[in-house]
Amino acid sequence: MKSSMLRVSLTVTLCLILCLGIWAEEAEKEKKIKLEDVVVTATRTEKNVDNAPGSVSVITEEDMKKLNFHTLDEALKYESGTNVLHKKGLADSMPSIQLRGLYGAYRTLVLLDGIPLNQGYTGDIEWNSISTENIKRIEIIRGPASALYGGNAMGGVINIITSTPKKLEAKAKFGYGSDSTIRYSAYVGDKFMDTLSLSLGFEHEETEGYPTKLITRSISDGTGELTGGYETTDTSGTPKWVVGDQGDNHARRWNLNLKTKYDLTDTGYLAFNFQTGFHRYEYGEPHTYLRDENGDPAFSGYVDLGNGQRASASPGNYVYYAGDGEKKQQMYSLAYREILGSVTLNARAGYQKRDSWYTSCGYGSSNTFYDAPGSLSDGKSYSAFSDLQADIPIGDTHLLTSGLYSRYDSYEGDNYDLAFYRDKDSKIEKTVMTEGKDRFHAAYLQDEWQVIDRLTLFIGARLDYWKAFDGKSGNIGDEQKLKEPEDHAISPKLAVILKPNPDTVIKGSAGRAFRAPTIGDLYKTWTGTHGTYYSNPDLDPETLWNYEFSADQYLFKRMIKLSATYFHTDIYDLIYSYKGEDGNTYYDNAAEARIDGVELG
Repeated sequence: MKSSMLRVSLTVTLCLILCLGIWAEEAEKEKKIKLEDVVVTATRTEKNVDNAPGSVSVITEEDMKKLNFHTLDEALKYESGTNVLHKKGLADSMPSIQLRGLYGAYRTLVLLDGIPLNQGYTGDIEWNSISTENIKRIEIIRGPASALYGGNAMGGVINIITSTPKKLEAKAKFGYGSDSTIRYSAYVGDKFMDTLSLSLGFEHEETEGYPTKLITRSISDGTGELTGGYETTDTSGTPKWVVGDQGDNHARRWNLNLKTKYDLTDTGYLAFNFQTGFHRYEYGEPHTYLRDENGDPAFSGYVDLGNGQRASASPGNYVYYAGDGEKKQQMYSLAYREILGSVTLNARAGYQKRDSWYTSCGYGSSNTFYDAPGSLSDGKSYSAFSDLQADIPIGDTHLLTSGLYSRYDSYEGDNYDLAFYRDKDSKIEKTVMTEGKDRFHAAYLQDEWQVIDRLTLFIGARLDYWKAFDGKSGNIGDEQKLKEPEDHAISPKLAVILKPNPDTVIKGSAGRAFRAPTIGDLYKTWTGTHGTYYSNPDLDPETLWNYEFSADQYLFKRMIKLSATYFHTDIYDLIYSYKGEDGNTYYDNAAEARIDGVELG
């Protein structure tokens, strides 16, 4: 009897311990979730997701561990309203992210701890150079945010927030996969003397790659002496014949990050962040799928397709528009924060430098992988940024957020003819040059008004002044000094949040956004295989008006959240490119465009 009672007591005790452990774990998870639900990007102040205007989502550190991504842009591909273009894995030199159907990486603002990463020349992001090992969370704000952030924030804002160690922590990873892919990383961080935090991380990845570019040829009437390949269709549905590929796309990348944070006072700190990265891609020896009458590989001749049809192939097809490329990026940033009485001050400054080059091979029937001439495009861009912000509470119902912003961009680029397209140092002569600069100055103000407990209004606006200058471009010996356009934009926004009950959140907003043309849009004129690409210094900034309505409903003690958002966007003076009757490419402002969308989650 005593033995049975003892077994029952032990069983009950173990069950209680297990239940308490599960409860503690769930409580800890809930505690973490509540902490991570706080975002800073939507209003530039700390807000719970439900209290932030607009469509907001957060990718937490735990989410990122589950996703097992290798570059930061891959972590965003499961978010609603987000389109990630990353076509060739590690070898992709131009991955991009688009929000709300707005084409082009330059229409989405990307921040790293509040510092803009969009470069001034094209407005794109070098995702391969950003570390993934020290990320605390990623905040995604869908919809125009120019009222607080100015240009590039037409589709929304993505803010990558890095972690600050509070104790000794370290981790290392290693992986090996197909195509001789190797990946490893290491991270270490600690806090010293209760005031100084320091972290250092490094990532490296390389691969021998796989074929990423098939070689397709048109089908015509006739016969041939070669065999092999297979039929496909192009994007318009026209039949084509695949004769080979341009070889394995090799690539490698690495990045290094350093972050320090010093607590000046109980309420203030000074933080420094440094990131540097490298990305390189190249093509191996091309592969032919064709065979001659002896069964040997063939790169030249006519393929007999049967039924009186054939396709042609020549050595130049296998290296056309192939080449090597490399990008190096460095970013420095400094952040200061202090609370003086009821006023919170934030100051940020940053500097970004990017060096990039790529080679390519034009069309020539005798060109081969071993001796084809080509061209080199070599460019350097610089950006400097500063932002001073003050958050001032007025009574119990108003919070004013105000600030001053400044940015400067510069670009220098040169094109060269090469004796050998795979050797960037085989320069023959310089053919084209491009120079240009721009600057922005802005002031912004937002009032968060707690009308009643369940109703909050956000009223804000930003005034931006923009000017491009020192533009010069053209073929060597025929360079032209170009116009210096300037303009200003006012970007207002009104948002409302209504909570009929604690588990129901209704949001609505209307706002204006703008984007000034990039230095490349204004000043980069160059001639390539497909004709001349003409810049346009007369371009106007593009603007939009966005209207949206959303509803969130929590169920089962907030374990489930159902979300629905509708938005309508009218775009004016949209910058786009088109082919002229002469076969050249031109940039211009379109009259108007419209986007309607629904997001469900």
